[in-house]
Parts: sequence; structure tokens; C-alpha cells
Amino acid sequence: MITVLVLCALSAVLLVFTYTLGMYLESAGIVEHPGGDGGGFSVVFLVPCLNEERVIAATLSALPRGQVLVVDDGSDDGTAEVVRRVAGPRVRLLRREPPDARQGKGRALNHALRHLPQDLLDDADRVLVCLMDADGRLDPRALDTALPYFADPRVGAVQMGVRIGNRTQNLLTRMQDMEFVVYTWMFQRTRTRIGSAGLGGNGQIMRLSALLDLGDDPWSPSLTEDLDLGVRMVLSGWRTACVPEATVSQQGLVSVRALARQRSRWFQGHLQALRLVPSVVGRASGRVATDLLHVLLSPLLIFVGAFMTVSLVASLVGVAFSPAAREQLLQPVPIASWYTLTFGAAFLLGPLYARISGDMGRLRGLCYGHLFIVYNLVWLVAACRGLWRAARGRRVWVKTERLADPSPGRA
Repeated sequence: MITVLVLCALSAVLLVFTYTLGMYLESAGIVEHPGGDGGGFSVVFLVPCLNEERVIAATLSALPRGQVLVVDDGSDDGTAEVVRRVAGPRVRLLRREPPDARQGKGRALNHALRHLPQDLLDDADRVLVCLMDADGRLDPRALDTALPYFADPRVGAVQMGVRIGNRTQNLLTRMQDMEFVVYTWMFQRTRTRIGSAGLGGNGQIMRLSALLDLGDDPWSPSLTEDLDLGVRMVLSGWRTACVPEATVSQQGLVSVRALARQRSRWFQGHLQALRLVPSVVGRASGRVATDLLHVLLSPLLIFVGAFMTVSLVASLVGVAFSPAAREQLLQPVPIASWYTLTFGAAFLLGPLYARISGDMGRLRGLCYGHLFIVYNLVWLVAACRGLWRAARGRRVWVKTERLADPSPGRA
């Protein structure tokens, strides 16, 4: 039985590696030239927040042109007071109170959408809604870079590239930055060509008419409401794109415990999104269907990694206690095979990150590539925690912790 599981895991790893390599090779040849100049659009920023007094003021002061609607979802710290101090003709505060508050980010955003001025609703095709996290910082030219993509009337949403502002703080924040950069440049650019790039919340720009196409409550109550929104938007006939050159930065988490807590919410949200699989099978086709199914079924890859980890541990135990196992496993072919299966992707990911990041050489990038493979084991912890929460029926939104530093956009 164990042998069958190991063989299945190895087959899945090879399949995933082949898929990743294909996405890498395809993305390497992509050069985007959006039509139009992005002029003629009105931009409205939505900033949902819950206990964000440490960061919200700097975020609001850094936002460029456009109206800003801050949704305070029942904060019990000084968030509302901080927003009121900077509120004015351009910045409005929308306060939600219990029992309606703290029912999830999606419900807070739906509430905000219902408070948009009527003149914006009347010109929904030319109004763009930009979703910002309370710790987000837009690159000064981000909007100028992203808005031209909406010159194509089929584009319903654009996701900016996400960077970790405090990526130099420690190794863990550096790995989070690498995670976002690698996913954006290896997968999101190819997914843009397909028309099904993922939406990730922070730095997410949506055409108001595309949102309204999804009904009165476009955001779902899911723990990953952004994932749901992107999939349903594509299934409704809109295209979604990602623009890596337009960036938004956010805080990285500085402890493994906080990171696992955050990722457990993401994993649980992916489990909730499995309900969209029948819709994808019934309404999508070709590469769009393949891409969306790959994303929705990604939790299964976590367990593939778990099987590989169990296999490795079993091998190490065998080497430690069995002379026969040492004789079989401590040979060039088994060692090379294990290394290739485990760390082969590092030779793609490391140099790519070094080139995009621009603050390190290829050798250092290759070292980070190996560390990144180990870093991803945090998803095993997150998966177990997410499954446990789901089994217990716990669906409460788990808030991401913030740092006291109010300037996460600084490298």
C-alpha cells in the first residue's frame, strides 16, 4: 500500500513539474502590449479594514487620484478615529457595526459596493474599482501601467504584481516575496494569455460592470473571496489579466506561526472553492477549463507533497537503522533521483527570482531556490490546520497580523 502511494506521489510530482516547466517556457516568451492609454476611466478605491490603526493612515495618504471608500468592519481599536482624521471630499468612512460586522471580507466589500454613488453606477463600464489591503502601497506608476489593459472591453479585472515590502527583514519575509514573484512571473503571465489570471485581493482592479454582472453580492462569503470572484468572472465571459510591472507592496509575516495561520485560511478557502468545479466543467472548455481546474484542485498537491515528505522520512529512518536500506539508498542513482525530484524546480525558480528581484546574483538566487522548496513545507502545516478547522465547522475569517512599522512599502 505504501509503495502504491509513493508511486502515485512520484507520478503527481512529475506531472506538476512538467506543467510548471511548460508554464515557465511559455511565460518566457510573452511580451505584453496592451492597446489604449487607459484614459477616460474613473477609479474608486475600496479599503476594507479591521483593527488597522497601525497602518491605515499611511496607506490612505499614499493612494493616488480617485475616490476612496474605507470599510471599517467593526474595529475595536483606533482605526475609525485614524480614518476620520484624514477623511474629506475624497476619503469616506463606512462603518459596520455588530452583528453585521466581522462576517468576512466578502460581505464587507458587498456592503461597500451598495454605497457607491449613483453616478458611478450609471457609467459602470468606465468605472474601475481598485481593492487595497490596509497595509498596501501602490507603486507610483502602477495605475498608469495597469489601466491600459481595460481598453479591451472584454477585460473584467486586472491583478497587479504583489511584492513584500519588508522582504529584507528576515529569511521568512524574503521567501514570501519570492513566492509572490515566482507565481506572478511563471504562472500569472501565461494565465493572462489564456484570459484567466487569478485575482489576489490586494492590488486587484475590477471593471464595475463586470462586478455587477455577478449579482448584487459579487463577493462570496468564502475565506478566499478573491479566488471565487476571479473564477466566476471568467465563467461569466470576462477575461482577467495580471500586470507584473504594476506592483503593490504589502507586509510580510515575520514568524512561522503567523504564516501558517494565514495560509491555513487560504487553504480552507481553496477547499470551499471546490464547489465551483462542476461549474467549470459545465461552462468552460479548452485551456481555460484546464487552468481553472488546476487552480481549484491545487489543495490536492499539498497532499502529494505530504506523501513525498513521508517517503523521505521513511527512507531516512531506514538508512539510520537498516544496513540493507543503506546499501540500497546510499547509491548515486537513488540520491540523484531524490535530489532531482525534490529540488529540480530550484534551478528554474531561483535564477528567475534573482533576475526579477534585481538585488542579488544568480548563485544567491539558486540558494534561495533550494530554501524555497523547504519553505513550502509550511503548506503541510497549513493544510492540516485548515482541514481541522473545516472538519469542526469553523469558518470565521482569521485576520492577518500586522507589524507596527507603518511603511511596509520600503524594501
